[in-house]
Amino acid sequence: MDLSQAVRQLDAAAEPSRLRLLIALLAGETSVGDLVTVLEQSQPRVSRHLRLLAEAGLVESFREGRSIFYRWSAEGLDAGVASSVAAVAASDDTTVARDRERLQKLARQRERDALRRALRLGSGRGLYVVDGDTGLAEALRAALADVPSAALAGESPPLGAILSVGCGSGEVLRLLLPRARLAIGTEPLGHRRQLARARLRQAALPKWSIRDAGPARLPFEAGAFDLVILQDVLAPVRGDALQPILAEAARVLRPAGRLLILDRILPTDSELAARLAALGFAVNRRQWLPGRAPDRALFLASRPEPAHARTGTHD
Repeated sequence: MDLSQAVRQLDAAAEPSRLRLLIALLAGETSVGDLVTVLEQSQPRVSRHLRLLAEAGLVESFREGRSIFYRWSAEGLDAGVASSVAAVAASDDTTVARDRERLQKLARQRERDALRRALRLGSGRGLYVVDGDTGLAEALRAALADVPSAALAGESPPLGAILSVGCGSGEVLRLLLPRARLAIGTEPLGHRRQLARARLRQAALPKWSIRDAGPARLPFEAGAFDLVILQDVLAPVRGDALQPILAEAARVLRPAGRLLILDRILPTDSELAARLAALGFAVNRRQWLPGRAPDRALFLASRPEPAHARTGTHD
């Protein structure tokens, strides 16, 4: 970062309302409407402050329907100003505490609204809550440990950039978020995106985003992720319709990345393994997840490393 850029960022953050916005966004992406509610200022004024923060490279935005969401940018999180903002957020300042309380109240309201809508629509997929009975947290830790000894020792290696396709309530992302450099979830249904955002804000980490996208058309560049999770998107699909979803997951996964499938009743082991093999993957792990009704499965797959890469020789 050069001197002029540092001055722009410090100048943008050195204003009470803009500092409050940066603190609010430390918990993750938030709509302009909710930020207006938190600051109790007019929408044009809040938008003007957000525009100045964006011009300084501290935040970024995206549109979803009629709403605009803001979040810390990767550049902003890497800047020195982020640690200063976090220090203010951890203080006992009354204004910061009041803003935090308003954000928490909004998150709880969004969660209730999303659950009510799901019940009205009879749509419960992806809304399960991970708890001690499911064993999912332990299964994820063991499956994603780099080596078996790390799993036994309880170590948690970093996971890099994560994409959860069909993220539902965001509970799996919330489990993995502390180990991720970046965590993105896609979910085509609005009330599920609303629920995921409300729950991920409780993790109080800014490095996540929820996007509107279906599993067969992901709006990301090829090779963008170290771990891709297909969560509850394969069970409703049959036959050749599986292949576009698997192919799209393979496209956005880096060559040495891992593909994790979490779903209920999947195709047979042999069919899924064959379809993955057609895309260059081998299944490394498969297990049923414990629970009252053990109907959830975990599959972990990766692309085998070429022989010349393992030996350091070339054809």
